[in-house]
Amino acid sequence: MLERLRDLRQDIQEKVLGSVRAAVKAAAPSAEERAAVPQAGGRPFCDPESKKACLTVCAPLGDCACDAPALKEALEKALAQYGPAIPVGEAKTGCSGQCTLGPFVGFPQKGFFYLRVPPEAAQEVVRETLGRGRILFPYLSVNPDRSYRTDILYDRFSGLLAAIDDTVCMVEVARYFLAFEEGLSCGKCVPCRLGIKRMEECLDRIVAGQGTMDDLEQIGILCETMIYAPHCHFAMASTKPVLSAITYFKDEFVEHIEKKECRAGVCAALVEIQKKKAFRERMAEAAKKKKKK
Repeated sequence: MLERLRDLRQDIQEKVLGSVRAAVKAAAPSAEERAAVPQAGGRPFCDPESKKACLTVCAPLGDCACDAPALKEALEKALAQYGPAIPVGEAKTGCSGQCTLGPFVGFPQKGFFYLRVPPEAAQEVVRETLGRGRILFPYLSVNPDRSYRTDILYDRFSGLLAAIDDTVCMVEVARYFLAFEEGLSCGKCVPCRLGIKRMEECLDRIVAGQGTMDDLEQIGILCETMIYAPHCHFAMASTKPVLSAITYFKDEFVEHIEKKECRAGVCAALVEIQKKKAFRERMAEAAKKKKKK
């Protein structure tokens, strides 16, 4: 089964993605046609008429130990290279320059911030966030004054923002979203009809302590298939929560598979496995002490 899915993924990459990339390249606008304001999904990322800046970098009061000046310079170079003619503003702060969470990159018009952005990530910020409207999760901060969380799910177009703490199992989150989407699927196309079901089966094995790394790979391949080969956009949208979970919380899935552990303690089968393991360890320790006596 997994080998067939691997072949399918390769076929999709060679045929579908190849043709899409060729079409995108052919339709790419010239330098003269690019607007002065970065475009995201065909719409301006920033409003040129707004009094708020489009892009800012924190400006500490003292000498900065977090490379904020270097980041500002790198962003200006990236903007000059990729075309958007927008200035990089300075966000004045009361910071002494010794902040361990900086440098911050702000998008005041959109209401979100990035933290700990290294200068070498400047091109990625310009290309992905300003150019394509994509959120870079490794740097995302919901509110730099209160929250420095990275354990969130965010969908820019639907406006969905779900904060998830360490008492929630991300494998169970993926199962929840799949169960919800399965009830909405029309079942017309194979990628959606069978893809959701197969992913559910893989996740069921993982939470039961019977999963393997092949199951995790299979989920990734099915997500790719449902993105590029469905009949409609529903299949593509239904993979987003699962794809986000296995991408940004992969360590939890690996723990479920290799260590048979659920760090949130909500997967009953894995909790039982850990209880039995702890009991055996206690018995072995007691036996050792008894022998010493």
